[in-house]
Amino acid sequence: MDIDISFAEAMLRRGAGLLEADADSAGADPFAVLARLLAAAASTDAPLVVLSEGGSHLALFDEASRRAGEPLTARLAGLAATHQGERATMYEFDGTGALTGNRIVAALLRPEDRPDLLHVYIAVGRLRGGEAQITVPPALLRFDAAALGRTLGLLGDAVARSANAATAALAHAAAILPMEGHEEGGMPAALLDLYWHALTLASVRTAGGAGLSVRAAGGGAGLAGMTPEGNA
Repeated sequence: MDIDISFAEAMLRRGAGLLEADADSAGADPFAVLARLLAAAASTDAPLVVLSEGGSHLALFDEASRRAGEPLTARLAGLAATHQGERATMYEFDGTGALTGNRIVAALLRPEDRPDLLHVYIAVGRLRGGEAQITVPPALLRFDAAALGRTLGLLGDAVARSANAATAALAHAAAILPMEGHEEGGMPAALLDLYWHALTLASVRTAGGAGLSVRAAGGGAGLAGMTPEGNA
């Protein structure tokens, strides 16, 4: 296992190489498309924030894991309050269960100047010889926290009493869209859980419950100054 470079950094290095190549170099490879997208965000919409499990933000990941064990009805209010000040944030952590042995990168990008509208991408893979290798094709989840908040307001106490109502409210605010090159079909449960975990991480960070001091990457130094926290 590589110890000198993180999975997130390997993704960005690949994306930086694609940026330097022609515009169509990513082709229909969904991982290459995602790597290029993240590199573009780091180079043009800096700062890109990278938070890594095993780095200096243990409280963030611990709190997100605790909340992930709560019923959906208890988590919805926090998800509805989620917002992101940066154009792009990446969370890197170890896979568990069916994904044990993989490294996960959850990338949350704001497609517009709305901090409560997020595009969530999940990359699942490993490092081999310093290169990021994808093991599960990524897809896109579009999440509208404001829409979720409005739905919760309309449903009132029913959301707290009914898991079905809570699920319906979340489905109204989120949509999973295949990326170019991604085979359409059922989404593996383990991957679907990662999208909600990514949003839970963002909601914990929004609430400030983890007392975070965030390291911004990709500022004036661009990709060369991007130093992800933790190792894969």
